[in-house]
Amino acid sequence: MSVLKQVTDILKSRNLDTFEKINQIPSFDTLLGVDKASEIIKNAILNDKKIAVVGDYDVDGISSTCIMYFFFKDLGYKNIDFKIPNRFIDGYGININIIKELDADVYITVDNGISAFDVADFCNQENKILIISDHHKPLLINGEEKLPNANVIINPNQKSCNFIQKDICGAVVAFYLCGGIKNALKANIKLDKYTPFLTLAIIADMMPLTSLNRILFKYGINNIKKSEITAFKVLKNIYGEINAQNIGFNIAPTINSVGRLEDAKFAIDFFKEENIAKADMIFRQLIDTNKKRKYIQNEITQKALQDYKLTKNFIISYGEEWHEGVLGIVASRLAEEFNTSAFCFNLKDGILKGSGRSKNGINMVHSIQKCKDLLISFGGHSGAVGLSLEMNNLDNFIDKLDKNCIVDSNDCNNQAIYIDLDDINIELLKLLESYEPYGMGNEQIEFYANNVHITHSTPLGNNKEHQKLRLTQNEITQNSIIFNNNDNLINKNTNITFTIQRNKFNNEIQLVINSINFRD
Repeated sequence: MSVLKQVTDILKSRNLDTFEKINQIPSFDTLLGVDKASEIIKNAILNDKKIAVVGDYDVDGISSTCIMYFFFKDLGYKNIDFKIPNRFIDGYGININIIKELDADVYITVDNGISAFDVADFCNQENKILIISDHHKPLLINGEEKLPNANVIINPNQKSCNFIQKDICGAVVAFYLCGGIKNALKANIKLDKYTPFLTLAIIADMMPLTSLNRILFKYGINNIKKSEITAFKVLKNIYGEINAQNIGFNIAPTINSVGRLEDAKFAIDFFKEENIAKADMIFRQLIDTNKKRKYIQNEITQKALQDYKLTKNFIISYGEEWHEGVLGIVASRLAEEFNTSAFCFNLKDGILKGSGRSKNGINMVHSIQKCKDLLISFGGHSGAVGLSLEMNNLDNFIDKLDKNCIVDSNDCNNQAIYIDLDDINIELLKLLESYEPYGMGNEQIEFYANNVHITHSTPLGNNKEHQKLRLTQNEITQNSIIFNNNDNLINKNTNITFTIQRNKFNNEIQLVINSINFRD
């Protein structure tokens, strides 16, 4: 079977495009709770009740909050507050202190709230309305779903919700809620302008690029090109074409960094700023914060790689004075390095607080729910979790988790396709590009080639940490790049695995090497 046929069969089998056009997406009222919440919010607006929106400090929470901010701004409604909790002062999500601080009549959570049981009870006592819009998995107790006693819960992962796609991010939920409010008020507002925020959140929160997510992402990318929101003009000026790759590797980490190290309100300030020079200045400051984040992260990663515990299904590392804002990234690095799911914790006053990241199909949130009796708190989704526990419970937690971890049956790794260098051509590249964007649920196809000789190397990067390589095989030559590898590779005979992409600078085919194995 030809390589083109193999690739075509694999990509077609993924059934990616449920919707061909944006007007085919499910109506807003098909997401459970949107109708009821929209009527409540409509009445609050008509009676000039104070509304408060409470988000989260990651890209999804920031994007969700921005969607709500611009929507209510376009409505012209001013009796409203927006709050992004500070990771170090407020902790994650809405809490009773935030309720008291904002002193609103109606509270709307975005990208959080599904575990806010005490907040819901407090709101009921104080006759305040709580609308939870979230996408994280609800708590399960003995297999039974437990939900906060809120006025309305909008969450596709509720058992009673039959929405077309369960794996959507908080920003998509917020977008659907805005659509419901628009319909309830019969407002003449175009929702297109908010879709660029969806592209950021879908990629940053690693949502599968299939079905609803896929069409919203594509539509949002097109709308970035013509967006009148100043922040997106700045991003275009800095990064050029906005796509899944530079969102994932550049934009999302930069926006996330300020919530990890300082206060995510600075990211909100960036998106709200209308003066392009001021917006550019704010984002340059975010870039500096991201550089600081990288330095801290690398320091902790090196410590974690030297002191860890490896079990059957997990790797666990912890230390004192490890910055809590980067532990999720360090866990991801450990997961990649050891090819197993990972936890990374900061130890303070006998309490471990940190993050977990999934590998090999392990559903993190369902797995740690099996150990909830040993935890102080936890939350998250299948790929990523946050949790805390007492240090003296760690060994019991690890043992119980190892025995009870849950693997998603639909998770599988794509098999690499063998290819010779002379089979890599523009026809194959265009076929691969026709199925973009790639990401969760639509991973890039990996190829492998044997007996490849490396003839030239050019160092790249600020610290010469990457290399541009020239490859030959049977007198066929091909350009490639390998990241985070500064070994001497010249005149080596190798077997390689790689993906195939277009070099945006010269419009030529380029291999991105994932692994190199030297031949004798």
